[in-house]
Amino acid sequence: MTIPRPRLRALLVISFALTPLTVASQQPDTSTDAVVRAASAYVADYQQRLTSVVADESLEQEVLRRAPTAANDARQRRMVSEVFFMFIPGTNNWMAIRDVISVDGAEVPDRGNVRRELETLADHRAAAALMAQNSRFNIGRITRNFSEPTLCLLVLDDKHRNRFRFKRRGVQRVADVTLVTLAFTEKESPTLIRDAVHGKVFSTGEIVVEAGSGRVRQTTFRVRSGDISVELTTNYAADGRLEMWVPASFHEVYQTLQSRTDYEHVVARAAYSNFRRFQTAVRIK
Repeated sequence: MTIPRPRLRALLVISFALTPLTVASQQPDTSTDAVVRAASAYVADYQQRLTSVVADESLEQEVLRRAPTAANDARQRRMVSEVFFMFIPGTNNWMAIRDVISVDGAEVPDRGNVRRELETLADHRAAAALMAQNSRFNIGRITRNFSEPTLCLLVLDDKHRNRFRFKRRGVQRVADVTLVTLAFTEKESPTLIRDAVHGKVFSTGEIVVEAGSGRVRQTTFRVRSGDISVELTTNYAADGRLEMWVPASFHEVYQTLQSRTDYEHVVARAAYSNFRRFQTAVRIK
């Protein structure tokens, strides 16, 4: 039986009319408020998921420029470590504890046992004692102890978010995902970073977020204290074993204002792999 042409044309018209409505309904909200809300919810869940997780780290540090120069100062360093990622609910802080296995190809002779320390240290001592180990193999004259790949996620934490101003900087479509770049500016105290000499240090940066899901793809965190500027960039990637996105790379830049008498520019590049979970007998609070 042949379908009459007028009816066929009517069906086609209805089909074409419905298609744009279906596509439009799938577009995520890319407004600043909507993206911040989605990303904050994602981070709240992420704090529970990326804890008691360990990964292999390959880290390279390099002093690009320095004045004055010294013959005995190290200019490059390569480290292989295990890094333990934890979020501490009591303080709303991230911890990335580095257990250094080798430095420039040589095994660390006095290597501790981070797993055991996480199990045996009392709660109030754990953070300070373990964080002190992270910087002992740093090169360069600029002292730093807050090089956490997940540090920038605190900007979206419920405890800190209201102290920041957010602005949508860009929207782009990558494959089937809409990515929104949020710029942030810290506007109130207490600040995330404090300098022992200069006190509160206000931060700025950008966060690349998937619209709708709130998944964080990349973060850039910047601070300037006195004559020292810092920029920390973390890229996230999907991990099949943990079935979540994890820090894949971490790029650090530390630089003093250039002068003829005292200047330094240090970079560090870390790559992470082999993410897996570990268990502790003590819950750090």
